[in-house]
Amino acid sequence: MKKLLAIGVLTLLFACAEEKPEYAILNGTVENNTGETTFVRGYDFEKRMPISENGTFSDTLHISKDGFYELYIGRERTGVYLEKGGTLTVTVDANEFDETLNYSGTLSSENNYLAAKFLWNEKNLNFRELYSLDENAFKKQLERNKQQMDSIYKAKKVDNETFKKSLEEENVYANAALVENYEEAYRYYSGSTDFKVSSEFYDDLKKINYTDTLAFRNSVAYQNLLETHYNRLISEEPKNNATNQTLALLKKVDAELPDGYAKDKIMNSYLQYGLSPNESLEETYTIYKNSNPNPGNLAKITERYTKLKQLTKGNPSPTFNFENHKGGTTSLESLSGKYVYIDVWATWCSPCLREIPYLKEVENEYKSKNIEFVSLSIDEEKDYDKWRGMVTENDLGGIQLMADNNWNSKFVQEYAILGIPRFILIDPQGIIVSADAPRPSDPQLKNMLDGLM
Repeated sequence: MKKLLAIGVLTLLFACAEEKPEYAILNGTVENNTGETTFVRGYDFEKRMPISENGTFSDTLHISKDGFYELYIGRERTGVYLEKGGTLTVTVDANEFDETLNYSGTLSSENNYLAAKFLWNEKNLNFRELYSLDENAFKKQLERNKQQMDSIYKAKKVDNETFKKSLEEENVYANAALVENYEEAYRYYSGSTDFKVSSEFYDDLKKINYTDTLAFRNSVAYQNLLETHYNRLISEEPKNNATNQTLALLKKVDAELPDGYAKDKIMNSYLQYGLSPNESLEETYTIYKNSNPNPGNLAKITERYTKLKQLTKGNPSPTFNFENHKGGTTSLESLSGKYVYIDVWATWCSPCLREIPYLKEVENEYKSKNIEFVSLSIDEEKDYDKWRGMVTENDLGGIQLMADNNWNSKFVQEYAILGIPRFILIDPQGIIVSADAPRPSDPQLKNMLDGLM
């Protein structure tokens, strides 16, 4: 009888253990909604949910792991914490997203803390001010920020040890990423381009394991940290290094990380935009191809590599014939006999606008040389008048053209342009000198032009 009773108890225990759901339930209501869907992703999990006409959404999420996920509602994004068996109800006003986020359900305290944390960061974390501080003041400010987060955490009365442990790990990674960014950000905000941190500045980061592939799978903060870390290491290399940044990064990642998910995700993420039609194209692609990448990712990168190979130095340039700000149209063929330096830009592009003063300087310095400077706007049709006004008001020189179909213009597509500003140099015979030429602000541009003329 005792044996039967024991077996019954064990059966009951196992039955109870099996009853824990392998999913989380997420639902919510969005006031003043304009988006069509909500989207949750993290830990290789993705789920899109439609938002009804009355602003509600609901679904069962078969997540693979308890932890931090990203929640997109329309164009807004926030972080959420999900657990198998947990329920989470979101209410938010799309017009004041961060200010109105509120959660109920079994995971409410954890997520209301996250909402308060994100709102505090939005109101108080000014990167210009933070990265303009000297080293000591910067680290003291990070400590004050941590104390503020601890205070908010206590106020929300979170009682979840699993969440607390995960949060502590995320905070370590997020804080480390801020430190990794310091030197480059300080240079940017202070204008001190030669600034170097002290030799002991990164000592606090020595406890970080930068080859933790499990953490890379499980933590968005760790993924951001690792990408920031490798960016810093590459930026520290001598400026006269002949290898380009993407190639240098791939070499370092390939040497330091084992084959697998983390290595492939970092490499693939850089190659999507960093693969360029320059002298290192072949070597860069070969390193990735031999790194045992995901077959689907390799297929996409191979497709881009094949396209870019046609744009390397010595190949005929794709042509154009676009509207000229001064009237009529201008074609590449009409500029035959001269070098042509093309600036692909748009009125909404801040990095493009920052290059304009430098471009004017280069135009003036080479005005007597055998070269034409072409600025090609890829603004949308709705911004046509804005383009015309900006060219006139800012007295932009050179040949000012407007592409016929913005990003989808044949010339832009054939040059495989994914981001702007983009600069192209073509020789007098219409042959590509560089499909990804130095920017006007880069001293290497004048070196290149001087070598040709």
